[in-house]
Amino acid sequence: MNAFIHLHVHSAYSLSEGAISMSRLKALCLDAGTPAVAITDTNNLFGALEVSETLAKAGIQPIIGLQQAFRLDSLAEAEPKDAKPASLVLLAQSATGYANLMKLSSSGFLHSAREDCVCADISWLEGAADGLICLTGGFDGPVDRLLRAGRPDDAAALVGRLAALFPGRLYAELQRHEG
Repeated sequence: MNAFIHLHVHSAYSLSEGAISMSRLKALCLDAGTPAVAITDTNNLFGALEVSETLAKAGIQPIIGLQQAFRLDSLAEAEPKDAKPASLVLLAQSATGYANLMKLSSSGFLHSAREDCVCADISWLEGAADGLICLTGGFDGPVDRLLRAGRPDDAAALVGRLAALFPGRLYAELQRHEG
């Protein structure tokens, strides 16, 4: 049986969302026999160097990723103006992907698509999707939010757009949630 590989972990670098240190993550991965793990901090890559060094020294494959908030017009119409933006999870599968993660994260800070938070515009993925794997973001992702807002046509259109941007590299993220 293949070992489980977690592809959506928030570390202490996910401000107000994660608390796990890299040394604790390393210990948990070693205890569970996890061969690899993805760090997907929210809107930043601050922990990328530390996680790469810490995990690689322990024989665990670090996967560098990012949970990036995106502004999406069809979602903005369906939610309150002050709603937290929906997020997609992006994982680097190559050096090109890592460069694209840096570009998206930096652009979110320097040219946010919203004034009240760090946020990329969904159109920024055009030309920045090479070398990236995209997870739909689960419960907090734009696809799920559109479905919960009663907008299945917009959700289907978004999935089509993402599938075109990430051919063979788009995955529906499933999460267990109470309620």
